[in-house]
Amino acid sequence: MMRHPWTLYLAVGIGSLAATLLLTPLCRRLALRLDVVDRPNARKVHTRSVPYLGGLPFYFCFLGVILALEVWRPEFSQPVLFPMALLGTIIVLMGLYDDVRDMSSFAKLVIELIITLALCLWGFRAAQIAHPLGGAWQLGLLALIITPLWIVGVMNAVNFSDGLDGLAAGLVFICAATLFAISLRANQVFSCVIMAYLMGTTLGFLRYNFHPASVFMGDTGALFLGFVLATSAMVQQQKGVTIIALAVPMVVIAVPIVDTALSFLRRLQRAREGQFFSPDRNHLHHRLLDLGLSQVQVVLALYYISACMGLLAFILSVAPPHYGFLILILAAMAICFGVVVLRFIENMAISPRPPKP
Repeated sequence: MMRHPWTLYLAVGIGSLAATLLLTPLCRRLALRLDVVDRPNARKVHTRSVPYLGGLPFYFCFLGVILALEVWRPEFSQPVLFPMALLGTIIVLMGLYDDVRDMSSFAKLVIELIITLALCLWGFRAAQIAHPLGGAWQLGLLALIITPLWIVGVMNAVNFSDGLDGLAAGLVFICAATLFAISLRANQVFSCVIMAYLMGTTLGFLRYNFHPASVFMGDTGALFLGFVLATSAMVQQQKGVTIIALAVPMVVIAVPIVDTALSFLRRLQRAREGQFFSPDRNHLHHRLLDLGLSQVQVVLALYYISACMGLLAFILSVAPPHYGFLILILAAMAICFGVVVLRFIENMAISPRPPKP
């Protein structure tokens, strides 16, 4: 069994933490000077203008990690780092433009799909997927569809969860911590390095983003975090079938994925009115707020659910394949039950009470 370079993990995690703690106030000051702020409206929760550009430290730290690997520990580098850095730069520029000028959702989706398709053509894709009876299905050209949908889905899942102070950064931290533990057990050094970076940079950002937030990551940070999380979770998938392909990372980030799926269904219902790309105020965190919970209570509740799903994902990663699919079924049933219970509580809250006799 390979000995893990613990000094490298610590250097990446602590370095990312320190760099984010240093860079975030500078980016906040720059956002205030350039008037790049998120102003309150009927759909948003905050009641005062909050500066954007808090996501830039994520990008700078990632470039620092790549440079450090190439210079000091090239044996742990991966060929995918260069396309990740290049295409990640395009994502950051798109997010910056959206934070400053407000890009349409349709235009962002088209650019995201083009970027992820380019990553597939670069050779980065999920080539096969396991099935319950053993063996694997070869995806072939379907990989050019599944891989972009996976990456774009995770990017937007993180972006949609960035609706309350500290929510998106905290969820990414929990997902990264879980994937770090799974990668550690599987001797996947590269994945451990990237997860150490994600843990360090999101933890440093939470110092300024937890309620009451003094800076937001914006689309710049949310889309980039989702991109790094999705691509790094797939790196080891290219080397063979592991457990149940993308099942483990899907369970880890189940909370934002479920929120994204529900948002997609609502958008389909609005598509007849030509409002598919119109945002709404019905995300999970909004609905919990409407039930009377405070921002901190909602965020901590979603942290807890995400941590439970992370524990389930770790169990899934160590379970035999035939038990793994049973665990997935139980996870899906638990998620569906949670959605039904939430809807039931909402209906109880809005239904008129009978008059007292």
